[in-house]
Amino acid sequence: METSSKSLNPNESEALAPKVSPKERLKLFLKFALVAAVFFFLHQRGFITAESFRKLVASPLTWLFCTFLTILNTVLGALRWQVLLRTQDVVLSFREVFRLNMVGSFFNIALPGAVSGDFVKAVIVARKFREKRALIFGSMIFDRILGVSAMVFVGAISAILSVLVPWGGSLPQVLLVSIWAVGAGAAFFFVYLFLSHKKDPLLAVLQIFTRRSEKLGSIERLYQGVMGYRAHPRRILKAIGLSIAIHLFLILLAFFITKAISDQSLSVFAIAVVVPIGMLATTIPVLPAGVGTGHAAFLGLFHLVGSDQGAEVFSMIVLYQVLLGVIGGLVYLRMLAGTHRK
Repeated sequence: METSSKSLNPNESEALAPKVSPKERLKLFLKFALVAAVFFFLHQRGFITAESFRKLVASPLTWLFCTFLTILNTVLGALRWQVLLRTQDVVLSFREVFRLNMVGSFFNIALPGAVSGDFVKAVIVARKFREKRALIFGSMIFDRILGVSAMVFVGAISAILSVLVPWGGSLPQVLLVSIWAVGAGAAFFFVYLFLSHKKDPLLAVLQIFTRRSEKLGSIERLYQGVMGYRAHPRRILKAIGLSIAIHLFLILLAFFITKAISDQSLSVFAIAVVVPIGMLATTIPVLPAGVGTGHAAFLGLFHLVGSDQGAEVFSMIVLYQVLLGVIGGLVYLRMLAGTHRK
């Protein structure tokens, strides 16, 4: 198979500057206004205080290490997407993929929608590899599937261990069953992915609908772009390993933040139980960076381990995500500057 290898350059400004309608701008403004309102409400209720921020800043080793973990996770995320792109014979240098991931981080907080940043970076690559558009968008979707699945696996394993190992708290039965069910669903997806290489009943059903409506053709192509990864099990396992590492480092990030801002001592295992479950709540596309849903989830889950600072821990995690997005915005501006110089 011929390998496609092209170097990205910022000549195509329409790929770097996605158009946002006045209606979408209004929705974005209202969304960030709601974010501000949520933070104000949490501050008024005492769930978020300036004292926690001061404690984190007062521990240089902590925030430097947390910064390192954030950067490391960004690197691992870029490596994961690079693996998925190369599986589809779309070859980009790590520098280019990392730059695109940073731009994606910016648009994750700057545009409405939960996958805005992923969509933007996929559009940029697809404009360079037009013959592989469906495969590139399939890689974007599969990248998101891997991220959420790894989060589910880590959460499910933590939930199982929470029953077997004393950790200073207990999870409600309904929550345990829900996490196990979601974990089983994610496991079923990968079992189906690997076992359906000879016969794919879901594709057969989708093709029935496609024949009735040509508008569904893009959905079929995206599905085939995602399911095409079943021919590369080693690369999928590598990408899953990177995804699990990302979430383990996120647990470590939350642990050091908790240790810095909280007077209560929580074990790494306690954090490992509640953080993956709390992060699952942030996948619900309500507000940027999971604001609101994440705060509520972390607040309730940390109460289960005897801490009332779950919302503040999540706010510090959001702060690192926002800082990453700001750096991504600078990368984006540099790319635009390169466009204007051409």
